[in-house]
Amino acid sequence: MAEESFLKDPEVESCLLAVAEARQRLSGLTARAKAETILNPLDWRRWFRHYPVECTLGAAAVGFLAGTSPSTRGDGREGLLEELTRTGIETVLRTFLSSA
Repeated sequence: MAEESFLKDPEVESCLLAVAEARQRLSGLTARAKAETILNPLDWRRWFRHYPVECTLGAAAVGFLAGTSPSTRGDGREGLLEELTRTGIETVLRTFLSSA
């Protein structure tokens, strides 16, 4: 009986309302954080914002490896960049010649 009168106090009611609003805001923030980080782990923009130096060095390393010429490697195989360039040029020429 004393508990019921305690819950009817306007100050307690306003505190309970504030707690409910805080829970609602927190659940919204949690859902947004989950959507940004957990559901999209491969977002390169977020990675670059957090690790700009590491991303730049990694991109430079990948570019260096992709652009390494066969004479530098010494194994006689065509490099990835040369292969992609040749394939792209062949595709563009085939498309251009078939449309003409």
